Order: sequence, then structure tokens, then C-alpha cells
Amino acid sequence: MAIKRIHCKGDYRQEEGVAVAALSPGHLIELAPTGVQKQSDDDAFAEAAFAVEDALQGGIVGTAYDAGDIVTYILPVKGAVVNAMLTAGKAYTIGMILCPAGDGTLEDQADASSPNQAIAVCEAALDLSASGAVDTLSPVRII
Repeated sequence: MAIKRIHCKGDYRQEEGVAVAALSPGHLIELAPTGVQKQSDDDAFAEAAFAVEDALQGGIVGTAYDAGDIVTYILPVKGAVVNAMLTAGKAYTIGMILCPAGDGTLEDQADASSPNQAIAVCEAALDLSASGAVDTLSPVRII
């Protein structure tokens, strides 16, 4: 089934900011002095903030934001489900704890340099371990 939206279920607050650099819907983002960017430090605190599709401008989940674009993002509450970008190179299982990878994606807590920064739990199994696999959207539940 094709993913059509980043937000799946649950409450959230919606915000906007100017993109510092290119990013895509589903990326974990952070505030920067001049706007918003992909979450950039896997050792730093990360809030659950995810770029969403710009539906009001005709954007879909596959439509990336360029530097200077206004990025719509959400701050989902605990228990909400979103389609987040998972890091390629790993097989993900239902219930796996996910942490920021430092590049806007989420990774397995066991692979994270700061495993205490857990953000979400996998809601679906996804095998991204094959060579040539790319970062992929998958449903996660915010913890």
C-alpha cells in the first residue's frame, strides 16, 4: 500500500518554518537559528517533530522541500502514529525502539550512539538490509 500522508493517527500541533537545506516529508527535523533542518546530531536531544507533505500547495509525501521553502511540520503527541524516514541498512521489526540517526532518519536503538534518545516504536516490519536499499517511510508510534 502506497503511503499518502505522514500523519496517520493521533493528535499533533502543526507549525511552519523556513528550510535551511533540502529535506523530505517524514524527516525528523530540528529548529536552527535560521529555520528548520533535518535533525543533525545523534547525540543531542531530539523532539518528535516531523516534516509533512505540503498538501495545500499540491505536494505529496514524495515532494521534497528545497532550501528557502516554507516547511510544514508536526509535533505529534505520545501515542500518535506517523510515517517516519527509517535509515537504510537494517531490518526493522514491529516493536523495535527507534532513535535519531543524526541525518533526519530514525534507526534501531541498538545502533544509536545515544540509545537514551528513544523517539518511537516500529509499527510495521521493514527489511532495508539489502545493498542498494534507501531510507524509507514506515509507520512509527511516538513514545
